[in-house]
Amino acid sequence: MFFEEKNINSVFCLHVEMKKNRILVIGGDSFIASKFIAKNKDVFDIKVISRKETNFVYEIVLDDFFKVDKSSFKNIDVVINFAAIVHQPKVKDDELYNRINCELPVFLAKKAKENGVVHFIQMSTIAVYGNVVNINKETIEAPINSYGISKLNADNALRKIASDSFVITCIRPPMVYGGGNAPGNMMRLINFSQKKIFLPFKNINNQRDFINVHNLIDCFNSIIDNRLAGVLLPTDKHAISTKEIVELVCKHAKVKSRLVNLPSFFSVILKWLQPTIYNKVFGSLRVECNINEEFYSPKYTVSDGISEMIVNCKKAPLA
Repeated sequence: MFFEEKNINSVFCLHVEMKKNRILVIGGDSFIASKFIAKNKDVFDIKVISRKETNFVYEIVLDDFFKVDKSSFKNIDVVINFAAIVHQPKVKDDELYNRINCELPVFLAKKAKENGVVHFIQMSTIAVYGNVVNINKETIEAPINSYGISKLNADNALRKIASDSFVITCIRPPMVYGGGNAPGNMMRLINFSQKKIFLPFKNINNQRDFINVHNLIDCFNSIIDNRLAGVLLPTDKHAISTKEIVELVCKHAKVKSRLVNLPSFFSVILKWLQPTIYNKVFGSLRVECNINEEFYSPKYTVSDGISEMIVNCKKAPLA
């Protein structure tokens, strides 16, 4: 930065040109990373390491992130690691989860620290809490699958690397939606809601916390600008029911709502036979955001995100 002093009406004014944060994004071909890059390409000086080419100007394509050279960390202020293998029921390889979700971020963080990076941001997950339905900063982690276990191991290992000169931030968001094409259960629900079938959510008054991808990107920016450290739980700060989501989908898609009541006996049977499906669709999941409004105040709503996703659905018609 440089300083320029001017005397205006006998008052000295100090003008500061702020240097852009220099960001290295690991896993630039992931959904959230691509949104972060698109929104911030003129805000930060960004370099990207990806497994698949994204056509970003400053990008290195590597098939194995363990091969990243130390030169990639030179003159970098912040490293954000989006690389991960997400929960896949068909994948039973615990070693694979551990290598990609734990060993890799620890390897990258150590490389970053050795080469003068001051801030490492790890994209974690609320899966580290397991089946807990009310999550806050005091909640004890209890992961139930290889994905959650490997992610928690990474968070714990990374925090041991932190120091006064090397800030570690672990971000554990609930389900991310919006951005036009967010993968996951929200898109599945949007697809089902637009089909001419009856959906048994009319008498469901569950409450679930989500985060619009644009709110998440704004949160990332605040974390970078303010060097926020520790475990953070960003959300939209507004829970919503499955019934309300379906009603919003129907409103934005301009289709007739076909909500019906879920028979109590069917609810009991489904909860017994398919507890995971029941909890995701009919259960509640409250996540208490632990980021002060001074640093993070969500601007985008569930309605905004659903509208954006429906536009994307129209571009790619339902099967």
